[in-house]
Amino acid sequence: MKKLIIAHSVDPDACDETFNLPLPNQCPICSVAYSNIPLNAYYIKNRNSITGSEQIIYATYFCPHCELFFSVKYEAPEYLYDSQYSNGYILCIYPSSQSTHSFSEQIEKISPKFVEIYHQSELAENAGLLDICGMGYRKSLEFLIKDYAISLMPDKESEICISSLSQCINNFIESPHIKSLAKASAWIGNDETHYIRKHQNYTVNDLKRFIKTTVAYIEYELNYAEASALLSSPQ
Repeated sequence: MKKLIIAHSVDPDACDETFNLPLPNQCPICSVAYSNIPLNAYYIKNRNSITGSEQIIYATYFCPHCELFFSVKYEAPEYLYDSQYSNGYILCIYPSSQSTHSFSEQIEKISPKFVEIYHQSELAENAGLLDICGMGYRKSLEFLIKDYAISLMPDKESEICISSLSQCINNFIESPHIKSLAKASAWIGNDETHYIRKHQNYTVNDLKRFIKTTVAYIEYELNYAEASALLSSPQ
């Protein structure tokens, strides 16, 4: 949702400007939904811009839920052609969000390192480190798949540990759903580490989506195995 926000110039001789800016949809500190306008906003011409025609806006917000302040940095074009107000977009939010995806106790028990690396990748993404978070998600996938394979075949642990991710998927994962999802995740994840992307239509968001679905199928298999063991136990 965008709102018209009046920003003061840091140059005392310049006039206030009105920008059409998107409001943050949640507080980065407490993660509660948010839609208030900023308490104040200031703008400055971006002298590092290639065209020199962008403006940087800094806005201060107050969250009534956690009663803490946070700031949003915007960029907006200076010269307008087809709009009465300059449309800006969010560059970053301070402080960056600390919220992370929660995983089930089963997944945390089987692969605590997967959970740790995935959460670190989320924090990197929240901080705007978009060129490195994909590599972290790719690494978390490898720990998830290998730890899951070891849980199924503990006698093959040494072989699983030294195998590549693709070898592990092909040789030690039997579920066709998990195998397909893990392969697709690995392909996208590899693109996050290489100079040239092979799968241009897929992004880190798709990588996260496939990893989460892989987790869901692993949980399904674990629950199914537990239910089967219960049914086969003496009454």
